[in-house]
Amino acid sequence: MVAAEEKQEQAGGESYHNHHMGTIFKKGFSFSGFERDMLKLSMGDGSYLDISGISGVDSISDGRGAVFADFDNDGDSDIFLVSAQRKAHYLFRNNVGSDRHFLRVELEGRSGGRDAFGAIVRVHTAHGIQTKVKAGGSGFLSQHDPRLLFGLGDETEVARLEVAWPGGESLTLTDLPIDTTIRLTEGQNGFQRVAPPSGTLPDPLGDREEMLARLGIRPGATFPRLELRDLGGQPRSLEATLRPGRKMLLNVWATWCTPCAVEIPELVHLYPELTAAGIDLVGLSVDVDPAADVQGYVARQGMEYPVLMTDSDSLDILYPNGEATVPLTLLLSDQGQVLEIYSGWSKRSAAALEALVKSGS
Repeated sequence: MVAAEEKQEQAGGESYHNHHMGTIFKKGFSFSGFERDMLKLSMGDGSYLDISGISGVDSISDGRGAVFADFDNDGDSDIFLVSAQRKAHYLFRNNVGSDRHFLRVELEGRSGGRDAFGAIVRVHTAHGIQTKVKAGGSGFLSQHDPRLLFGLGDETEVARLEVAWPGGESLTLTDLPIDTTIRLTEGQNGFQRVAPPSGTLPDPLGDREEMLARLGIRPGATFPRLELRDLGGQPRSLEATLRPGRKMLLNVWATWCTPCAVEIPELVHLYPELTAAGIDLVGLSVDVDPAADVQGYVARQGMEYPVLMTDSDSLDILYPNGEATVPLTLLLSDQGQVLEIYSGWSKRSAAALEALVKSGS
């Protein structure tokens, strides 16, 4: 009877986790209240500096496990973060200090187990002593790189290395090589050089790649068919707005967008020159709030070129990740093919549009 009750209770818990928790995650809720992940750097004097933001690891991903490991074997620790509710986990590549020196130590135990858990390694240099302990785990369901990595900075030699094996034996070595991996075996003197396989991790996405990853369109593709209407509320297709032999510059904006308020006056100024260069300027508002005063905004900005509006379903096509990033400007051919995409408003995008006017293409 007790076993049956325990089984029923276990089934109820699994149902709660699989259904209830899965549902709230799909709705965009955060198990940890969108608390950002934190990374701190030891200053070597007992204090720590919060480098979460500058390092890029301060995500809101509900991390449930973090591993420090040198995944590309370049002499510094990278970070792998397991996300509890996202579609992908995170691998943060560390390039800081890649040109500095290091010593990586592998330990092979005998009396206390092959992994040598509990072994203590001390590396002596002119800057002081670094101490690391070979541990079997760290944090929630996580284990760091089993190899012990010692950063040497600008040191060109290791004065002494000491190992206290868990079985009670000790080992002291001098004149060790740097920028390499050595293997130490319990009960044996000396060391063995190890050549770990070299590897590379993917380069982080640039600004353009990140922008394209958020969009449902790509250069070379045909602009998607969206439900559009003019300011009077009448249906208006983009195909009907395109004109043979002329390109279109489609500027996507919103009344709540601060950069748009800076970009639109520049486009208003360029409007006559664009027209003369064979490029039709068209605005596309992504305001889906019925209370948004789109017409008033258009009038105040002096937008004399055509302005279209869309709905939330069309936004899902344009922004499949659910985040409407504006301003966004697209150059289309007379057949609706996406020739170029300009994201945001900056000196670079302004120069690109001015060059577009001068070239007429």
